[in-house]
Amino acid sequence: MRKALHPLVLGAITAATLLTAAAPAWGQDYESNFPDAHHTISPECAGTVHTEAARTPLPTNVEGVGVAVTFTADRPDPSCSVTVNVTWRNIDSGAAGQEEVTVSSMPDPGGRFPTDHGYGRVLIDSGPGNVSVTSDKNPGELTVPVQPRA
Repeated sequence: MRKALHPLVLGAITAATLLTAAAPAWGQDYESNFPDAHHTISPECAGTVHTEAARTPLPTNVEGVGVAVTFTADRPDPSCSVTVNVTWRNIDSGAAGQEEVTVSSMPDPGGRFPTDHGYGRVLIDSGPGNVSVTSDKNPGELTVPVQPRA
């Protein structure tokens, strides 16, 4: 009987490890990316929009969601930009909102990112809970776990 328990225990440990890796714990960092999407804004302005969402500390000293958007234009031009509408909903509390981010095709002037794209971001005070985030320029939906700050 003792030998029969070993595979069961091993299976339970493996399952616990896989579940822990699949769902981040409250204390872990969390970041996720939407699939990139190519958009034509006008005949002279087109490019790839990359959007990601992450749990992040806000200036108000609480946890929230940061959404970063980069825009890599097929042909960089100061007049070429994209507006991304980010919609969010706290699944646990019901709080919801929408934010708009306009990103130029020109590089970030601070030099913090590669020089082939523009950058913009929005910070969302969603409150603690699981926060659903969508972008009107990228397919899919992301869920970001936000914990209360101690």
